[in-house]
Amino acid sequence: MFGFLKTLFQDDKARKAPEAKPAPKPKPAPPPVLRGAAAAKPAAPRQATGQDRAQLLKHAAEVHRAKRKILDALSDEDRAKLLSMAILAFLNEGREPPDKR
Repeated sequence: MFGFLKTLFQDDKARKAPEAKPAPKPKPAPPPVLRGAAAAKPAAPRQATGQDRAQLLKHAAEVHRAKRKILDALSDEDRAKLLSMAILAFLNEGREPPDKR
């Protein structure tokens, strides 16, 4: 993609040298050997029934409403502070900010 930059910054020796071949990809490891009851029945993914799913969605909506009420009770100043803290946390990806080190 940046081949034109290579030609600008490489010396004559580097331009004439053949490019290195990429390393071969390692082969994937074989699946683990199962013994006993685990080998007898393969694990099937659990499918949520319509009723289970509806119950989960209802519970998630209740939790969302409860958390929304907590945020609605904050003052504008507290909400702005919380927002700035959240943005910094996402930008730092969980690392400690440089001024706290």
